[in-house]
Amino acid sequence: MWDGRLTSFLLLLFLYLGYMALGSAIEDETRAARASAILAIVGAVNLPIIEFSVEWWTTLHQGESILRKGGPAMSEVFLWPLLLMALGYTLLFFILWIIRIQTEILNRRARVLMLSEAL
Repeated sequence: MWDGRLTSFLLLLFLYLGYMALGSAIEDETRAARASAILAIVGAVNLPIIEFSVEWWTTLHQGESILRKGGPAMSEVFLWPLLLMALGYTLLFFILWIIRIQTEILNRRARVLMLSEAL
């Protein structure tokens, strides 16, 4: 039996792998960035499908447990650690993202310096 959320998420995984492959396949960075951006925009159409798949298809996944009209359906024993870990992983993501941006800036500067010294 198929599951709507898992199937749409599998499609998102394939789009992500294609995004990485497309960015690596084109040598010109500007063309690679443009082609990857177009694929990312096309792939973003899948995000609302993943979000609403629980409501559209009644399959393996339960409905909302945290953000619902009557308040969370979870016990506070589980809710607070979940929210704390979500905050921790979000902060970790942004820290790693900033480090990656700084690394890319340094790599580009080093590449420009090597090219200018070679000439």
